[in-house]
Amino acid sequence: MTKVKMTETDSFKQRHHDAAFAVLERFAAGLKEKADAGNGMISTDSLNQALAVLRHQPALFDDAWRAIQTEVGAVQSRQHAAIRHDPFGRLLVSRFAHLLEGREAGDLEHGALSRDILQPLFQVVRMMVGMDTIEKIDIEIRGIIDAHADAEDEMRDPTDYWDHLAEDPHVADRINMLFARMALHFADYERRKQWFIQLINDNLNRNQVTWHFTEAHFVRLIRALFRDVRAMLTNTERAAVLAAKFGHDDMEKLRGVMAAVDRDIAALHNSEAAHWQEKPAT
Repeated sequence: MTKVKMTETDSFKQRHHDAAFAVLERFAAGLKEKADAGNGMISTDSLNQALAVLRHQPALFDDAWRAIQTEVGAVQSRQHAAIRHDPFGRLLVSRFAHLLEGREAGDLEHGALSRDILQPLFQVVRMMVGMDTIEKIDIEIRGIIDAHADAEDEMRDPTDYWDHLAEDPHVADRINMLFARMALHFADYERRKQWFIQLINDNLNRNQVTWHFTEAHFVRLIRALFRDVRAMLTNTERAAVLAAKFGHDDMEKLRGVMAAVDRDIAALHNSEAAHWQEKPAT
């Protein structure tokens, strides 16, 4: 029995193929005219003339361009439809997006975070602060989003939208309280750090990801996540807001955690400086 090969009837690849082939058909038709006029022979001059005719047809690639525009538009529509979904997850990522591969951090070989870390990280954060807390913040942030929604939101690039939302004082306050609560889990800093790294890597391995989450990755990530909490502790008025929510004992714990993070950052910088000094000159 002959196996019938199924072809795609409405795919971007097929539509682009059809549009491109239409251009080739026009070129072939031009060559045929030249061949008919030259007793079946086509000279180099005739070939160049046929190309010149096509080159000066402004609508020649319109069909191919429309196929591309249609597909790009469909992708953007899917992005815009989901732009307001998962507020906590999006705002969490906005804190360390600059550390992800393909952004300012560069590639994985130069210390960037793999995007495979996202789901394992969400799982670890949920374990530390609790789903009830995250769901409560999600609901509150959705309320803020709805209250400030406008027609331009759906036209924003998703990354720009969430970066913009993260700057809203009401949103920042809720996210900072969550990160402060998370930071309290690092009171026993070294033990919690190793637990965090191990749990991330266990989840990566379970998903058959070969990239490895190192202590250097952890230090950069935790500094980004706790950045605003550290800033609040150094500002009298903002520190008072934290103290009203957490109390004196927890404030001391937070300061201890931030001091431990700062020590790790200093050690990382010293290690990187030593590494560059040891590299042979080229």
